[in-house]
Amino acid sequence: MGYRVAQLAHGFAVKNAEAERVSPVFPDKEGALDWLLTAAERRAPRERPCLSCQKPFESKGIHDRLCPACGHRPDDGLGDAQRPVIKSRGN
Repeated sequence: MGYRVAQLAHGFAVKNAEAERVSPVFPDKEGALDWLLTAAERRAPRERPCLSCQKPFESKGIHDRLCPACGHRPDDGLGDAQRPVIKSRGN
């Protein structure tokens, strides 16, 4: 997905490929470019700690925050006997 800095009526902002504004409005183009670079750096693939076990792993991006061992468990370990049952008011 491509991003670009666009000039608006009252400043500059970053827009995505669908021309939707994805950043705050900045008074100058440099502010919007800095925001874009920082956002891209945060989303870039790199080693991150797993949010579950805290072990470092090679993350594909900010959306990928669980290591392969924690992110691909078939269940949460509770089992059906320990999982709470939520009943509606009608039951």
